[in-house]
Amino acid sequence: MSLLLNICGILVATSQFPDTTLQQFYQQYYHCNIQLAKTDSSTQLETPQTVAELFPQPATWWPIFTSDQLNSESFKQLIAKGIRPGVILPNEYFSAIKYYEIKKAVNQGAIPIAFYQMTHSKYFAAKATFSMAIGLRPLAALIETGWDENIIAQPAGSYIIQSNSPDELPIPARKIQHHQHYFYQAITDPSQSTGYQVVINPPLGMPLNNIEYPQLGISWDLNRTQFTSTQEGIETSLWGYILITLSTVVIPLDYIYSAHYPSLLSTFGSSISWISLLLGGGLLLILIISIIRRRRINARN
Repeated sequence: MSLLLNICGILVATSQFPDTTLQQFYQQYYHCNIQLAKTDSSTQLETPQTVAELFPQPATWWPIFTSDQLNSESFKQLIAKGIRPGVILPNEYFSAIKYYEIKKAVNQGAIPIAFYQMTHSKYFAAKATFSMAIGLRPLAALIETGWDENIIAQPAGSYIIQSNSPDELPIPARKIQHHQHYFYQAITDPSQSTGYQVVINPPLGMPLNNIEYPQLGISWDLNRTQFTSTQEGIETSLWGYILITLSTVVIPLDYIYSAHYPSLLSTFGSSISWISLLLGGGLLLILIISIIRRRRINARN
């Protein structure tokens, strides 16, 4: 059942009433309160996709590409112009050929972006750590399932929000900052461009003089260890660097078992705990053997 919202006198039909945080964003960036409205057949109804056009602002944008579009003319043009587009890392298993294509794009200046699933935040942490170990350190997260009231409880950083439902109210088309979080609206249809938006797989011919980079950086926690990825590098503890090194065990396992990328990474956190236990046990065993050998040598003498 759809709801009718009154946004600055404009009636918008949506699937649900926005949470408190999203209402605050509309008030702060669109200067509008959101209220429930009564059905009025004489008034034209707007869809959530057209809301951004009702609050126009000079269009600025940033391009990001899926990994299958890295050979497109649009991507090549941006790289040739010295522009650093984003590249969305595959959410599942990808071949060595695909890895080298993405790595080449990153070496040319592309900025890695990782998928973020609200229901699998630990998976994101493992995947981000693994991606960093193979030279694809993410600087932002992409959420394909639209706005969620629990996003503000996630680690600090930049989140690109793509609405997956035409009946869902999107976040404002602005550079949104909420404490240590940054949110950006993602679109796939550049004809709807207004305000600030991230355009996924933009076509060739879009104006390049109004491209603006978002605030880049993302944090995550793995095994009670915090990682903060910034444009300058990674910030973590000594144990964090050890986890980065150990994460590369996923690569041979991936080929040996032909398992999917997320299946391995979802168990990475618990695997690290077992590896730590095995390393500790191995060191203890070496110590015991050394003591026994020392005593035998002393007994012979």
